[in-house]
Amino acid sequence: MTDTTQQLALGGQKLVEDLRVLLKDSEEMLRLAAHVPGEGVDALRDRLGTHVETLQSALGDAQDNAQRRYRAATVNAERYVRRNPWRSIGIAAGVGFVLGILTTR
Repeated sequence: MTDTTQQLALGGQKLVEDLRVLLKDSEEMLRLAAHVPGEGVDALRDRLGTHVETLQSALGDAQDNAQRRYRAATVNAERYVRRNPWRSIGIAAGVGFVLGILTTR
């Protein structure tokens, strides 16, 4: 996995986590706003409810996308290992050797 791919994966995970936090906070604000009377608050509740629905949809889409990408990566990795077993063993041994050297320092 290249550095760019890792950064994109971490960025995607951070985005999903941020969406979860935002959704949780929005749901809490909506719950608290339900007990406050007033015309302006009604409009706020409606807008906040719309935002919560949008966030839920976006979070679901992000999770679906992450699952699809994970499955595709898994299938591609398995296909590569089946087509190139000796090369895969060599790569794994090389990575293990490098990690062993790095951990002993």
